[in-house]
Amino acid sequence: MFCASVAYPLESEGFDFDYFRDHHAPMFAEMLGENCVRFEVHRGLASPGAPPPPFVAAAYFWVASPEAFGAVLAEHAATLYGDIVNFSQTQPVRGWAEVTD
Repeated sequence: MFCASVAYPLESEGFDFDYFRDHHAPMFAEMLGENCVRFEVHRGLASPGAPPPPFVAAAYFWVASPEAFGAVLAEHAATLYGDIVNFSQTQPVRGWAEVTD
């Protein structure tokens, strides 16, 4: 199992969380199809007495096949990356990890 993540920093300009949660992340999950085991969208929150969160929002996509994930990115890159301007003027930090548990 693998997990792709995208996180938008606190200083993201023009970030629209509702659009990210309700449109962009589900759109990508749908593009991933059956390879997407699950996905989550997180809103970064400040906690009393703790440091500020490292991001305003993040999304996590658990997938079974890295090859299928890469094929979807290659096929839908223009649509996926082109949609970012609809909710942010800042590019996300992207991550890729193996889920080991």
